[in-house]
Amino acid sequence: MDATPLAARPITPDVRRDLGSVRTKLFYGFGSVAFGVKDQGFAYFLLFFYNQVIGVPSAWVSSAIAAALLIDAFADPIVGQISDNLRTRWGRRHPFMYAAAIPVAIGYYLLWNPPHLANAQLFYYLFGIIVVVRTFITMYEIPSSSLVAELTPDYDQRTAFLSYRYLFGWLGGLAMTLLAFGVFFQATKQYPIGQLNPHGYFTYSITACGLMVFAIWLSAWGTHKFIPYLAVPPKRAFSLPTLVREMFQTLNNRSFLVLLISSIFSSVAGGTLTSLNNYFNTFFWGLSAAQIFWLNVLVIIAPFVAFAMATPFAARIGKKRAAMILWVASTLTYWLPMAFRLFGIFPENGTPTVVPLLIF
Repeated sequence: MDATPLAARPITPDVRRDLGSVRTKLFYGFGSVAFGVKDQGFAYFLLFFYNQVIGVPSAWVSSAIAAALLIDAFADPIVGQISDNLRTRWGRRHPFMYAAAIPVAIGYYLLWNPPHLANAQLFYYLFGIIVVVRTFITMYEIPSSSLVAELTPDYDQRTAFLSYRYLFGWLGGLAMTLLAFGVFFQATKQYPIGQLNPHGYFTYSITACGLMVFAIWLSAWGTHKFIPYLAVPPKRAFSLPTLVREMFQTLNNRSFLVLLISSIFSSVAGGTLTSLNNYFNTFFWGLSAAQIFWLNVLVIIAPFVAFAMATPFAARIGKKRAAMILWVASTLTYWLPMAFRLFGIFPENGTPTVVPLLIF
Protein backbone atom coordinates (compact mmCIF):
# COMPACT_ATOMS: atom_id res chain seq x y z
CA MET A 1 0.00 0.00 0.00
CA ASP A 2 1.09 3.55 -0.72
CA ALA A 3 1.33 5.55 2.48
CA THR A 4 0.89 8.86 0.64
CA PRO A 5 -2.25 10.69 1.84
CA LEU A 6 -4.89 11.19 -0.80
CA ALA A 7 -7.17 14.21 -0.94
CA ALA A 8 -10.89 13.55 -1.00
CA ARG A 9 -12.54 13.87 -4.41
CA PRO A 10 -15.57 16.13 -4.84
CA ILE A 11 -18.79 14.20 -4.32
CA THR A 12 -20.88 14.19 -7.49
CA PRO A 13 -24.70 13.93 -7.43
CA ASP A 14 -24.48 10.29 -8.57
CA VAL A 15 -22.06 9.42 -5.79
CA ARG A 16 -24.23 11.26 -3.26
CA ARG A 17 -27.26 9.23 -4.33
CA ASP A 18 -25.23 6.03 -4.11
CA LEU A 19 -23.99 6.96 -0.64
CA GLY A 20 -27.55 7.45 0.56
CA SER A 21 -28.94 4.33 -1.09
CA VAL A 22 -30.36 1.34 0.75
CA ARG A 23 -27.77 -0.82 -1.02
CA THR A 24 -24.89 1.09 0.58
CA LYS A 25 -26.56 0.96 3.99
CA LEU A 26 -26.99 -2.80 3.61
CA PHE A 27 -23.32 -3.27 2.73
CA TYR A 28 -22.26 -1.07 5.63
CA GLY A 29 -24.61 -2.61 8.17
CA PHE A 30 -23.95 -6.23 7.20
CA GLY A 31 -20.43 -6.03 8.61
CA SER A 32 -21.82 -5.84 12.14
CA VAL A 33 -23.01 -9.44 11.73
CA ALA A 34 -19.46 -10.40 12.78
CA PHE A 35 -19.75 -8.40 15.98
CA GLY A 36 -23.22 -9.78 16.62
CA VAL A 37 -21.98 -13.36 16.28
CA LYS A 38 -19.05 -12.67 18.59
CA ASP A 39 -21.11 -10.71 21.10
CA GLN A 40 -23.90 -13.28 21.30
CA GLY A 41 -21.39 -16.10 21.60
CA PHE A 42 -19.53 -14.35 24.41
CA ALA A 43 -22.66 -13.27 26.25
CA TYR A 44 -24.90 -16.30 25.72
CA PHE A 45 -22.68 -19.37 25.33
CA LEU A 46 -19.16 -18.74 26.64
CA LEU A 47 -19.71 -19.04 30.41
CA PHE A 48 -22.10 -21.96 29.97
CA PHE A 49 -19.73 -23.79 27.59
CA TYR A 50 -16.58 -23.55 29.70
CA ASN A 51 -18.43 -24.16 32.97
CA GLN A 52 -21.03 -26.83 32.11
CA VAL A 53 -19.44 -28.51 29.07
CA ILE A 54 -15.69 -28.20 29.72
CA GLY A 55 -15.96 -28.19 33.51
CA VAL A 56 -14.04 -25.05 34.48
CA PRO A 57 -15.40 -23.42 37.68
CA SER A 58 -17.73 -20.56 36.82
CA ALA A 59 -15.77 -18.11 39.00
CA TRP A 60 -12.63 -18.81 36.97
CA VAL A 61 -14.44 -18.39 33.66
CA SER A 62 -16.05 -15.14 34.80
CA SER A 63 -12.71 -13.83 36.04
CA ALA A 64 -11.02 -14.59 32.70
CA ILE A 65 -13.81 -12.83 30.81
CA ALA A 66 -13.68 -9.79 33.11
CA ALA A 67 -9.87 -9.53 32.98
CA ALA A 68 -9.89 -9.68 29.18
CA LEU A 69 -12.52 -6.95 29.12
CA LEU A 70 -10.14 -4.62 30.96
CA ILE A 71 -7.51 -5.17 28.28
CA ASP A 72 -10.13 -4.40 25.65
CA ALA A 73 -10.84 -1.05 27.29
CA PHE A 74 -7.29 0.04 26.43
CA ALA A 75 -7.30 -1.53 22.96
CA ASP A 76 -10.29 0.50 21.74
CA PRO A 77 -8.77 4.01 22.00
CA ILE A 78 -5.37 2.79 20.76
CA VAL A 79 -6.91 1.26 17.62
CA GLY A 80 -8.94 4.44 17.15
CA GLN A 81 -5.86 6.65 17.36
CA ILE A 82 -3.85 4.52 14.93
CA SER A 83 -6.75 4.32 12.48
CA ASP A 84 -7.31 8.09 12.64
CA ASN A 85 -3.70 8.72 11.68
CA LEU A 86 -3.30 6.02 9.05
CA ARG A 87 -2.80 7.24 5.46
CA THR A 88 -2.96 4.67 2.64
CA ARG A 89 -4.52 4.28 -0.80
CA TRP A 90 -7.21 2.27 0.94
CA GLY A 91 -7.95 5.13 3.31
CA ARG A 92 -7.82 5.13 7.09
CA ARG A 93 -10.47 2.53 7.87
CA HIS A 94 -10.50 -0.18 5.23
CA PRO A 95 -7.01 -1.63 5.84
CA PHE A 96 -8.09 -2.50 9.37
CA MET A 97 -11.45 -3.82 8.20
CA TYR A 98 -9.88 -6.18 5.67
CA ALA A 99 -7.05 -7.27 7.98
CA ALA A 100 -9.24 -8.12 10.99
CA ALA A 101 -11.32 -10.89 9.41
CA ILE A 102 -8.96 -13.88 9.40
CA PRO A 103 -7.41 -13.33 12.88
CA VAL A 104 -10.90 -12.92 14.36
CA ALA A 105 -12.01 -16.19 12.79
CA ILE A 106 -8.92 -18.11 13.95
CA GLY A 107 -9.29 -16.80 17.49
CA TYR A 108 -13.00 -17.58 17.58
CA TYR A 109 -12.38 -21.15 16.41
CA LEU A 110 -9.72 -21.70 19.09
CA LEU A 111 -12.08 -20.31 21.72
CA TRP A 112 -14.64 -23.09 21.17
CA ASN A 113 -12.11 -25.87 20.63
CA PRO A 114 -9.78 -25.68 23.64
CA PRO A 115 -7.00 -28.23 24.18
CA HIS A 116 -7.20 -30.79 26.98
CA LEU A 117 -5.65 -28.86 29.85
CA ALA A 118 -6.05 -28.58 33.59
CA ASN A 119 -8.53 -25.97 34.82
CA ALA A 120 -5.76 -23.57 35.87
CA GLN A 121 -4.19 -23.76 32.42
CA LEU A 122 -7.57 -23.37 30.75
CA PHE A 123 -8.06 -20.15 32.69
CA TYR A 124 -4.99 -18.60 31.04
CA TYR A 125 -5.88 -20.12 27.68
CA LEU A 126 -9.37 -18.65 27.85
CA PHE A 127 -8.06 -15.25 28.91
CA GLY A 128 -5.52 -15.15 26.08
CA ILE A 129 -7.94 -16.22 23.35
CA ILE A 130 -10.60 -13.76 24.51
CA VAL A 131 -8.03 -10.95 24.32
CA VAL A 132 -7.12 -12.02 20.78
CA VAL A 133 -10.75 -12.15 19.61
CA ARG A 134 -11.68 -8.86 21.27
CA THR A 135 -8.61 -7.08 19.94
CA PHE A 136 -9.18 -8.11 16.33
CA ILE A 137 -12.93 -7.52 16.39
CA THR A 138 -12.02 -4.06 17.73
CA MET A 139 -9.74 -3.63 14.71
CA TYR A 140 -12.85 -3.99 12.58
CA GLU A 141 -15.48 -2.35 14.76
CA ILE A 142 -13.72 0.92 15.64
CA PRO A 143 -12.75 1.83 12.04
CA SER A 144 -16.11 0.64 10.73
CA SER A 145 -18.00 2.69 13.32
CA SER A 146 -15.89 5.75 12.48
CA LEU A 147 -16.56 5.25 8.78
CA VAL A 148 -20.21 6.29 9.02
CA ALA A 149 -19.28 9.88 9.92
CA GLU A 150 -17.09 10.00 6.82
CA LEU A 151 -19.71 8.51 4.52
CA THR A 152 -22.22 11.27 5.22
CA PRO A 153 -22.33 14.55 7.21
CA ASP A 154 -26.13 14.37 7.44
CA TYR A 155 -27.43 13.53 10.94
CA ASP A 156 -30.49 11.63 9.74
CA GLN A 157 -28.45 9.64 7.24
CA ARG A 158 -25.97 8.70 9.95
CA THR A 159 -28.85 7.56 12.13
CA ALA A 160 -30.12 5.42 9.25
CA PHE A 161 -26.66 3.87 8.71
CA LEU A 162 -26.37 3.06 12.40
CA SER A 163 -29.89 1.59 12.44
CA TYR A 164 -28.87 -0.89 9.76
CA ARG A 165 -25.70 -1.59 11.71
CA TYR A 166 -27.55 -2.41 14.92
CA LEU A 167 -30.17 -4.43 13.06
CA PHE A 168 -27.61 -6.66 11.37
CA GLY A 169 -25.65 -7.03 14.60
CA TRP A 170 -28.78 -8.28 16.33
CA LEU A 171 -29.74 -10.57 13.47
CA GLY A 172 -26.24 -12.02 13.17
CA GLY A 173 -26.18 -13.05 16.81
CA LEU A 174 -29.76 -14.31 16.69
CA ALA A 175 -29.15 -16.34 13.52
CA MET A 176 -26.23 -18.17 15.12
CA THR A 177 -28.31 -18.80 18.24
CA LEU A 178 -31.06 -20.35 16.12
CA LEU A 179 -28.58 -22.50 14.23
CA ALA A 180 -26.97 -23.59 17.49
CA PHE A 181 -30.18 -24.75 19.17
CA GLY A 182 -31.95 -25.87 16.02
CA VAL A 183 -29.11 -27.65 14.20
CA PHE A 184 -25.84 -27.97 16.12
CA PHE A 185 -26.88 -28.84 19.69
CA GLN A 186 -28.34 -32.27 19.04
CA ALA A 187 -29.39 -34.49 21.94
CA THR A 188 -27.87 -37.99 22.00
CA LYS A 189 -27.94 -40.94 24.39
CA GLN A 190 -24.68 -39.72 25.87
CA TYR A 191 -25.86 -36.10 25.97
CA PRO A 192 -29.66 -36.04 26.42
CA ILE A 193 -29.51 -32.25 26.82
CA GLY A 194 -28.34 -30.94 23.46
CA GLN A 195 -26.75 -27.74 24.72
CA LEU A 196 -24.41 -29.87 26.87
CA ASN A 197 -23.15 -31.82 23.84
CA PRO A 198 -19.55 -30.64 23.18
CA HIS A 199 -19.61 -31.84 19.56
CA GLY A 200 -22.21 -29.21 18.69
CA TYR A 201 -19.86 -26.39 19.62
CA PHE A 202 -17.31 -27.51 17.01
CA THR A 203 -19.87 -27.15 14.21
CA TYR A 204 -21.06 -23.90 15.74
CA SER A 205 -17.53 -22.48 15.73
CA ILE A 206 -16.82 -23.43 12.11
CA THR A 207 -20.07 -21.86 10.90
CA ALA A 208 -19.60 -18.74 13.02
CA CYS A 209 -16.05 -18.20 11.77
CA GLY A 210 -17.10 -18.47 8.13
CA LEU A 211 -19.97 -16.05 8.65
CA MET A 212 -17.75 -13.52 10.43
CA VAL A 213 -15.14 -13.48 7.66
CA PHE A 214 -17.82 -13.19 4.97
CA ALA A 215 -19.62 -10.33 6.76
CA ILE A 216 -16.46 -8.30 7.40
CA TRP A 217 -15.07 -8.66 3.90
CA LEU A 218 -18.41 -8.03 2.19
CA SER A 219 -18.94 -4.83 4.16
CA ALA A 220 -15.40 -3.64 3.45
CA TRP A 221 -15.76 -4.47 -0.24
CA GLY A 222 -19.21 -2.87 -0.50
CA THR A 223 -17.96 0.46 0.88
CA HIS A 224 -14.51 0.32 -0.75
CA LYS A 225 -15.51 2.38 -3.80
CA PHE A 226 -16.24 5.40 -1.59
CA ILE A 227 -12.68 5.60 -0.24
CA PRO A 228 -11.62 8.39 -2.69
CA TYR A 229 -14.52 10.56 -1.46
CA LEU A 230 -13.78 10.25 2.26
CA ALA A 231 -12.36 13.32 3.96
CA VAL A 232 -8.70 13.18 4.99
CA PRO A 233 -8.07 15.41 8.04
CA PRO A 234 -4.56 16.55 9.07
CA LYS A 235 -2.43 13.76 10.46
CA ARG A 236 -1.66 13.74 14.19
CA ALA A 237 1.33 11.91 15.62
CA PHE A 238 0.31 9.09 17.96
CA SER A 239 1.27 9.81 21.56
CA LEU A 240 0.27 7.72 24.57
CA PRO A 241 0.37 10.71 26.97
CA THR A 242 -1.86 12.64 24.56
CA LEU A 243 -4.25 9.69 24.38
CA VAL A 244 -4.45 9.45 28.18
CA ARG A 245 -4.96 13.23 28.48
CA GLU A 246 -7.77 13.19 25.92
CA MET A 247 -9.43 10.28 27.71
CA PHE A 248 -9.47 12.25 30.97
CA GLN A 249 -10.73 15.34 29.14
CA THR A 250 -13.60 13.27 27.81
CA LEU A 251 -14.38 11.99 31.30
CA ASN A 252 -14.58 15.59 32.52
CA ASN A 253 -17.58 16.11 30.26
CA ARG A 254 -20.52 15.75 32.65
CA SER A 255 -23.02 14.65 30.01
CA PHE A 256 -20.64 11.99 28.72
CA LEU A 257 -19.88 10.82 32.27
CA VAL A 258 -23.59 10.35 33.03
CA LEU A 259 -24.01 8.42 29.78
CA LEU A 260 -20.93 6.31 30.54
CA ILE A 261 -22.06 5.38 34.05
CA SER A 262 -25.57 4.50 32.88
CA SER A 263 -24.10 2.44 30.04
CA ILE A 264 -21.86 0.55 32.48
CA PHE A 265 -24.78 -0.37 34.73
CA SER A 266 -26.92 -1.25 31.73
CA SER A 267 -24.18 -3.42 30.22
CA VAL A 268 -23.51 -5.20 33.51
CA ALA A 269 -27.20 -5.97 33.96
CA GLY A 270 -27.68 -7.03 30.35
CA GLY A 271 -24.51 -9.12 30.28
CA THR A 272 -25.38 -10.89 33.52
CA LEU A 273 -28.89 -11.61 32.29
CA THR A 274 -27.72 -12.96 28.94
CA SER A 275 -24.97 -15.09 30.48
CA LEU A 276 -27.48 -16.72 32.83
CA ASN A 277 -30.08 -17.32 30.11
CA ASN A 278 -28.74 -20.76 29.25
CA TYR A 279 -28.70 -21.71 32.92
CA PHE A 280 -32.28 -20.53 33.42
CA ASN A 281 -33.58 -22.18 30.26
CA THR A 282 -31.77 -25.46 30.91
CA PHE A 283 -32.05 -25.90 34.67
CA PHE A 284 -34.80 -23.53 35.88
CA TRP A 285 -37.32 -24.01 33.08
CA GLY A 286 -36.07 -27.47 32.02
CA LEU A 287 -36.14 -26.62 28.31
CA SER A 288 -34.57 -28.77 25.61
CA ALA A 289 -32.45 -27.32 22.80
CA ALA A 290 -35.43 -27.66 20.45
CA GLN A 291 -37.70 -25.71 22.82
CA ILE A 292 -35.10 -22.96 23.23
CA PHE A 293 -34.86 -22.85 19.43
CA TRP A 294 -38.60 -22.19 19.06
CA LEU A 295 -38.43 -19.66 21.86
CA ASN A 296 -35.86 -17.73 19.83
CA VAL A 297 -37.65 -18.23 16.50
CA LEU A 298 -40.66 -16.28 17.71
CA VAL A 299 -38.47 -13.68 19.39
CA ILE A 300 -36.97 -12.93 15.95
CA ILE A 301 -39.83 -10.51 15.24
CA ALA A 302 -38.64 -8.24 18.07
CA PRO A 303 -35.80 -6.47 16.20
CA PHE A 304 -38.07 -5.79 13.22
CA VAL A 305 -40.69 -4.22 15.49
CA ALA A 306 -38.00 -2.25 17.33
CA PHE A 307 -36.37 -1.20 14.05
CA ALA A 308 -39.70 0.17 12.78
CA MET A 309 -40.83 1.81 16.03
CA ALA A 310 -37.67 3.15 17.68
CA THR A 311 -37.10 6.22 15.50
CA PRO A 312 -40.71 7.57 15.45
CA PHE A 313 -41.20 6.74 19.15
CA ALA A 314 -38.01 8.59 20.10
CA ALA A 315 -38.93 11.50 17.84
CA ARG A 316 -42.35 11.76 19.48
CA ILE A 317 -41.36 11.75 23.17
CA GLY A 318 -37.58 12.26 23.05
CA LYS A 319 -34.73 9.77 23.04
CA LYS A 320 -34.13 9.93 26.79
CA ARG A 321 -37.74 9.27 27.82
CA ALA A 322 -38.16 6.61 25.15
CA ALA A 323 -35.06 4.74 26.34
CA MET A 324 -36.17 4.88 29.99
CA ILE A 325 -39.72 3.71 29.27
CA LEU A 326 -38.67 0.85 27.01
CA TRP A 327 -35.94 -0.29 29.41
CA VAL A 328 -38.36 -0.51 32.35
CA ALA A 329 -40.94 -2.32 30.21
CA SER A 330 -38.43 -4.87 28.93
CA THR A 331 -37.13 -5.55 32.45
CA LEU A 332 -40.60 -6.16 33.87
CA THR A 333 -41.72 -8.46 31.07
CA TYR A 334 -38.59 -10.61 31.43
CA TRP A 335 -38.74 -11.19 35.19
CA LEU A 336 -42.50 -11.62 35.64
CA PRO A 337 -42.57 -15.34 34.63
CA MET A 338 -39.81 -16.12 37.14
CA ALA A 339 -41.64 -14.24 39.86
CA PHE A 340 -44.83 -16.15 39.05
CA ARG A 341 -42.94 -19.46 39.20
CA LEU A 342 -41.41 -18.62 42.58
CA PHE A 343 -44.88 -17.75 43.91
CA GLY A 344 -46.28 -21.00 42.53
CA ILE A 345 -48.65 -19.48 39.97
CA PHE A 346 -46.80 -20.55 36.80
CA PRO A 347 -47.38 -23.95 35.10
CA GLU A 348 -45.01 -26.79 36.00
CA ASN A 349 -42.03 -27.62 33.79
CA GLY A 350 -42.84 -30.05 31.01
CA THR A 351 -46.41 -28.86 30.52
CA PRO A 352 -47.28 -27.68 26.98
CA THR A 353 -48.15 -24.15 28.11
CA VAL A 354 -44.69 -23.27 29.49
CA VAL A 355 -42.99 -22.28 26.23
CA PRO A 356 -45.95 -20.23 24.85
CA LEU A 357 -46.19 -18.33 28.14
CA LEU A 358 -42.45 -17.64 28.14
CA ILE A 359 -42.76 -16.25 24.62
CA PHE A 360 -45.62 -13.90 25.36
